[in-house]
Amino acid sequence: MTVMKKTRCMLVAAVVSLVIPSAFAAPGAGAKASGQFNFYGSSSRSALSTAREYSGNLRRYAEDAGGMATGQAVPTGGGMAAVSPIVAKEAVDSIDHAVAKSEKYLATARRQAEAAGDKEAVATVDQIGTHLAEVKKCCRDLAECCEMDMIDGKRSAACCKELEAALGKAIAAHDKLVPPPAAGHGAMPAGPHHP
Repeated sequence: MTVMKKTRCMLVAAVVSLVIPSAFAAPGAGAKASGQFNFYGSSSRSALSTAREYSGNLRRYAEDAGGMATGQAVPTGGGMAAVSPIVAKEAVDSIDHAVAKSEKYLATARRQAEAAGDKEAVATVDQIGTHLAEVKKCCRDLAECCEMDMIDGKRSAACCKELEAALGKAIAAHDKLVPPPAAGHGAMPAGPHHP
């Protein structure tokens, strides 16, 4: 083998030894640039949007069951609205599940931001975490409202309103972290926003 062929072989071996390990490496500091950070941040926001949808559904149900939508009270034992404990538990469980998923995704996004040295993203994630603490408090309050045999629709609706407001703050903070998709390509139509 000539010196030129040996040099070429050594050069190829060096390049291969550098390229192959990096092709199979786990995502690291470059994860934010590769889009994984955006996936987890956006997924966290989506989970909170789902929680807000369930809360809105439960609020409207509680208002309807309590006659609040028509202004007429629904008579039940003890003056409480006829809200089904089964429906309330299903909604509360779904809300809790969505909030837990959001926390999981947000924790992954935070680790990736830390690895990338993105202090601004870490600060935003921490701000969202503060809002999530408020969301979780509202979830506990709502669960407490819905753990009775006879559920007060008016009180449950009020808990849902507080929860929706807390979720709105967390979602708005997510929009600073990862802007929501523009209307059109790949965007889901916005759900109704209720006061």
